[in-house]
Amino acid sequence: MFSMASRQDLDNWKELGNPGWGFDDLAPYYRKFETYNSSSESLAAKINDKYVDPQLRGTNGPIKISFCDSDFQWQQDAWPKTCLAAGYPIPKDPRTGSGVGGFNQLTTVDPKTMQRSYSTREYYEPNASRPNLTVLTEALVAKIELEKQNSGDASATGVQFIKNDSTYTVKANKEVIISGGVINSPQILELSGIGAKAVLEKAGVQAIVENPGVGENLNDHTATVLGYAVKDEFPTAEVIFRNPEVAQQAMQAYMEHKAGPFANPTTPVAFVPLKTIDPNLSDPEKHIQSLLAEYEKTHPGSDPAGRNKILGRQLLDPNEAVVQLVLVAVGADIEHLDSPSKIFMHDKPGNWASLAVCSTRSLSRGSIHIKSSNPEEYPTIDPAYFENPMDLDMIARSLLHASTLANYEPLLSKLRTDEKGDLITDPPVPKTLDEAREVVRKQTVTEYHPIGTCAMVPRSKGGVVDSDCKVYGTTNVRVVDASIFPTHVQGNIVSLVYAVAEKAADVIKGRL
Repeated sequence: MFSMASRQDLDNWKELGNPGWGFDDLAPYYRKFETYNSSSESLAAKINDKYVDPQLRGTNGPIKISFCDSDFQWQQDAWPKTCLAAGYPIPKDPRTGSGVGGFNQLTTVDPKTMQRSYSTREYYEPNASRPNLTVLTEALVAKIELEKQNSGDASATGVQFIKNDSTYTVKANKEVIISGGVINSPQILELSGIGAKAVLEKAGVQAIVENPGVGENLNDHTATVLGYAVKDEFPTAEVIFRNPEVAQQAMQAYMEHKAGPFANPTTPVAFVPLKTIDPNLSDPEKHIQSLLAEYEKTHPGSDPAGRNKILGRQLLDPNEAVVQLVLVAVGADIEHLDSPSKIFMHDKPGNWASLAVCSTRSLSRGSIHIKSSNPEEYPTIDPAYFENPMDLDMIARSLLHASTLANYEPLLSKLRTDEKGDLITDPPVPKTLDEAREVVRKQTVTEYHPIGTCAMVPRSKGGVVDSDCKVYGTTNVRVVDASIFPTHVQGNIVSLVYAVAEKAADVIKGRL
């Protein structure tokens, strides 16, 4: 799925002390990495892609984006119409800075090959034979070798790594750029002696650059799932995982013809503001301020950068979504989940659809820290989901709202009812805010969109890298990945990762 951060999402970064990282600054980099492929007339009519403004889209970038036809076309057709019937606004292209409303979302699929368009295929493979590029697989970074300079900063002289049980060191002539992701980037910094002194000492690592912000500010999107039984005449993915022969046929169709259900990513989404989620909330500003004050009272000084104030203000903006809704043509079992790979495996009879209620900007922030100096030992991860009461409150209200969408046509006529005429759901649809909170506690999983553990904010406010992506206290170490995002953004983050990487590349080239 190919989402777009809102204008306010990225202007938040600028407000937090990062000149050159606002919405208008990053917009050219979105266009730089992408090639937008328009739809055929027949597909455009099916998915209603009129909201996209091709003038705002890239035409010559490595990552191909497109709309995909679907074996589950009924949901692609029903979703935008249902959202309009529910009173959602006609959506605008999210590239304008605001994308509230319901629509079919773009995907990172190359329509010529019907394969995923991603960094390995589009950036690496065309350049794999370059003499100045070596990619070493199945190698584990042990640490960056650092030397203290007379200035007090540390300089990277090389990187130590492990391969086939042997340890090697590659020397650094200019810079070391870490792109280990939200989990591994702070782990590498801490293993190298950059981090909170207490964390490093406990792990048996000598502190070279003290920075308590390393590994903090872990922020993620969550998804709370409502399930709806679907009438037999409307196909869903249950037919695949319940029938090995059908699954084999579907895989064969994809491998030989790039067709069938495995060629169809989910596209129906909606971005919904608070005023739509709960129009009966009497004084939204007072409510938001009360929850912010409640958290500050129990966690004084936990937000030196002032993120909560900024995000609280954003929650009140009618052009900003507090929740993302995603309709998926398959049921899910969250409450009894013991493995992420089994999320869509369940024993409920018949066809099902899942409506995922996804956070856009949670205020709860966790951490990732090493336990020892052993690079092969996984770090401790504390996502701190719903630690801030604002998050549970917003998702519970969003869940109550989302449950009403199934009462609108044309989605309603696709769903099964019991002998009383009531929709068949699992879990039962909550009727009160307290019931909704309980559903959230039981039916929530990660969306695997973590950010923030090497945050780009001023060092005095808990930051790890500056606006040039350089690690504070070093002369030549940078981090470029989602760990530098100072606050979260709406929707899937892959597009922003590419845009940030493209901008960082220009920053680095300009400094060398």
